[in-house]
Amino acid sequence: MNDVAIKATGLTKAYSWNKPALEDIGFTVEGTGITGLVGRNGAGKTTLLKLCAGLLDATAGQLEVWGEDPRDNLSVLSRLVYSYPNLKYGQVLKLRDILHDYATLFPAFDREFAQGLISYFDLNAKQRYKALSQGMASTFNFICALACRTPLTLFDEPTLGMDVTVRRAVYEILLREYNEYPRTFIVSSHLMSELEGILTDVLLIDEGKLVLHDTIDHLRQSSYLLEGDSEALDRFCQGKNVIYRKQGETGAAAVIFEEAGEGCVQEAGARGLKLSAVRPEDLCVYLTRENKEGELECLWQKAS
Repeated sequence: MNDVAIKATGLTKAYSWNKPALEDIGFTVEGTGITGLVGRNGAGKTTLLKLCAGLLDATAGQLEVWGEDPRDNLSVLSRLVYSYPNLKYGQVLKLRDILHDYATLFPAFDREFAQGLISYFDLNAKQRYKALSQGMASTFNFICALACRTPLTLFDEPTLGMDVTVRRAVYEILLREYNEYPRTFIVSSHLMSELEGILTDVLLIDEGKLVLHDTIDHLRQSSYLLEGDSEALDRFCQGKNVIYRKQGETGAAAVIFEEAGEGCVQEAGARGLKLSAVRPEDLCVYLTRENKEGELECLWQKAS
């Protein structure tokens, strides 16, 4: 089997009523790992996953899954599972019936494992799926997709509706499953803070465009925050890749999208500036934020 799970080249998907949901996207997901597909709501995450699952046709460009076009391709589709919110099942189907269907469709489906997770999350296999709350339905969908043990698993907002305790348990289970049965996972979310601890890679998109694709380890070293005197900060930032700057009443702050070498640390100290790391979650926010802070300030300005 091809070691490249997903390869996109110039991938574009446009809907007639709006601007392109994805525009000229290019990336490669190789080998095993847990890739976080992150971005704000409406960034194009679901569209990308649907294209990978063969549910949509691209407007332009090329997308390959395991080296082949996923559309109407049983060879590819039998090796992936796509789990998303509001999956539709028959009105009378019970959870145990759906487990049976998964076991029929996916030869590697581990029913004993799935039943163990159902018990762990206090679900009732005799209950009808339509009677589940949003959080319970998301939990059941997660269980089914994980138990399929396909080479590629696509999770679209898998924790939708779950409370914080269940969300944490889901991500812990996902990481343990990856360690026990390494394969390729793509997990979409607009809350990277919950994913950061389990990811190997990050794929960030915004307004349909690729912003970055990097390993989580490199992202942790790829930027830094500087705080201090405004003039000293301006002198330090000359010639550097500043992606965010804010002026406060007592000083200024800036985010530099570059690795902080030993020379940077020494220079910052010499200029009286405080240098600190930027979390990958915050970096993604800085790379996709719109600078509208000035618009907010005017809301609290008192009439003169």
